Amino acid sequence: MIFFVDGIIGLNILKFLIKNFKKDIQAIVLTKSDILIKNYLKKKLHKSKIITWEKSNNFQKKLISINPNKFFLLWWPLILKKNLLKIPKYGTINTHPSYLPHYKGRDPNFWSILNNGPYGVTIHKASIKIDSGNILFQKKINKIDYTIDGQKLYKINAVEIVKLFKNKYKILRKNNFTKFKMNKKSKIKKRNDMIKECEITLNKSYKAEYLINLMRAKNFPPNNGVTFKKKGKIYSINIKIKKIK
Repeated sequence: MIFFVDGIIGLNILKFLIKNFKKDIQAIVLTKSDILIKNYLKKKLHKSKIITWEKSNNFQKKLISINPNKFFLLWWPLILKKNLLKIPKYGTINTHPSYLPHYKGRDPNFWSILNNGPYGVTIHKASIKIDSGNILFQKKINKIDYTIDGQKLYKINAVEIVKLFKNKYKILRKNNFTKFKMNKKSKIKKRNDMIKECEITLNKSYKAEYLINLMRAKNFPPNNGVTFKKKGKIYSINIKIKKIK
């Protein structure tokens, strides 16, 4: 099996795999910029098993030569096209930080807060259409109140997806799981969708709850807060909510 790994969340899952299922790892694919995981792997795996992502025929040929039965996308930020998805015999499994089929695509934490849920994480089969393959396992997250902003929800989801993967990996590796088709169509969000949503028009009426949720949802780096324009200048708004009773 080949594991495509990115970021702290991907690293936490990778540590679990190396400790408990190292023989499953035929190769690890990393982005060029992920120095953290590269440094971790130096003493854990032979360098021949560490592959850097690139868009080239040589990259594709290298993956084919390994003859994997599955790909796992562990918090992987890049889209796999059809030519790569067809390589593994039993398909590709993805981790996604939303309760699919809700909030496919980019920034699911933002959209789930803006719309008051649902909240959760999903492990699903990858398909050509983004975040639309059969659902394998999910964890719904409850007790999200107004004190939870986009950054806090991201951290909650990070913990829950690692837990879910650890609990279900023995099943995922053997292919003996039940698949559930996504029974609801939803729009695949892009980064520009969030950026446009966060631009407030001063002479427009908004519901109070919408504005509160919008500012909660957008409270995460790199550009915290929502924005508005006045006399050619751009301003940013942030909020911090405390529960007082």
